[in-house]
Amino acid sequence: MSEVQNIYHTGFVVHNLDKSLDFYTRVLGMKIELGPVVLETPWISAVVGYKNVKMRQAWVGVGGGHFIELNEYVNPRASVRSDQFDRNRPGSAHVAMIVDDVIKWRQKLNTAGIKTFGPDYERESEWPRARYATYFQDPDGNWLEMVSRAPEPKHCKPH
Repeated sequence: MSEVQNIYHTGFVVHNLDKSLDFYTRVLGMKIELGPVVLETPWISAVVGYKNVKMRQAWVGVGGGHFIELNEYVNPRASVRSDQFDRNRPGSAHVAMIVDDVIKWRQKLNTAGIKTFGPDYERESEWPRARYATYFQDPDGNWLEMVSRAPEPKHCKPH
């Protein structure tokens, strides 16, 4: 069996792809890497395990090879989960992004009406752990995190 070679993408299910694209591009400054496209084939139905899937999809990112895949299920359509906003539940996930200034990002997000969580101070930590961090949600309740961290030591293997 071969080893895992790399992390390909992180996928989020969204209710409204256009609204999500606006958030990820306008608020977070990401670029649309692919799409939007409509997927409606036996192959995608087999991959996700639902019959007759129709999905709108787009990928956003900042370069570097890792993308956030945004999936709007047109069929089968689902409502928001009742536990969507509980970040401590098993199965909850988040994507963390490295930024230069977490405090400025927190201010920008708060100005845009987005609630953030996290301390206003830096902690002492070694690479790769975060020194500053803030949690927040996209319009569909998917959790995101912005972090800054200490410089990578010279003795680390390149990624």
